[in-house]
Amino acid sequence: MLFSNINGINKKKIVLFPHNNPDGDALGSSLALLFYFRKLKHDVDLISPTEYSESFQWLPGTEDILVFSKHTQSLVKKKIVNSDYIFFIDFNNFSRINKIKNLFSCSKAKKILIDHHPFPFCFDFMFSDPTVAATSILVFRFISDMNNLDKIDKEIATCLYVGLMTDTGFFRFPSVTSETHFIAGKLIEKGIDINSIYDHLQEKYNENRLKLLSKALKKFKIINKYRTAYTSIKASDINSDLYKQGDTEGIITYGLGIKNIVFSVFFFEEKEKFPIKISFRSKGNFDVNMFARKHFRGGGHRNAAGGISEKSLSESIKYFLNIIPYYYKPLMLSI
Repeated sequence: MLFSNINGINKKKIVLFPHNNPDGDALGSSLALLFYFRKLKHDVDLISPTEYSESFQWLPGTEDILVFSKHTQSLVKKKIVNSDYIFFIDFNNFSRINKIKNLFSCSKAKKILIDHHPFPFCFDFMFSDPTVAATSILVFRFISDMNNLDKIDKEIATCLYVGLMTDTGFFRFPSVTSETHFIAGKLIEKGIDINSIYDHLQEKYNENRLKLLSKALKKFKIINKYRTAYTSIKASDINSDLYKQGDTEGIITYGLGIKNIVFSVFFFEEKEKFPIKISFRSKGNFDVNMFARKHFRGGGHRNAAGGISEKSLSESIKYFLNIIPYYYKPLMLSI
């Protein structure tokens, strides 16, 4: 029913939403759908709940992204109310778009999920598979199921390939399967410039980002007994005039680069009295998704998740340190 309606001749109003602070997979998947639905002659809007990293501004279609703010709230509400379909991309919990979630109650649009995170909320239509490496894979399947793979052009392929690369750690993570490489091969056949994409996605450190990284590295604490490393950035560490979305990306991975460490945690106080944002990464069997869900109102994947804390930065770290001893056995057994 959904496929026939979207594939039909009647023009539909479609709104696409990635999650807060959208990463490469969320943006790549959303932009690919933006181009795809335009090819089907639908009226499509892509709305980001927050700003996104400038490292993705080179992606085709970013100039058409509407970023939600107090200045655009009435326009976003109007688009939601008038839409026929609303797609939620690369997230399955409305807490990931907390600034906008209250606007959906006034919409009669069909709500469609395309996502690869576990434990999804209920939507009208769900394309959910937590076993795949990236939401971009599900977007490729979605287009394939509509018998429209011929509509994937260089722009769509570029966006999907970025999603694959970023969510698989450049095809290094355990979630990568033969399907991942099969889809990557099909996208390459569309003429994408792999070297250019790779170059854009490489870490390019501006001065402020390097300073934040330096501060975080100095604060890294290693708890060998629990094979854990953690660090933090507080509001006073940030030069608000120079700070840009994405300047703290990658900090957490340094912890996992330490020998024998299987659990890395990054606490980020972006603003004073603002909920502390926490990132979790792990190796092997240690499930940071369940850890984040149980203790920090978060979630994600087995080896990569996020959460928040309403406590102060110091209290959040203290709480974390009190929890860790209870995970001694799974941390020791993680391989």
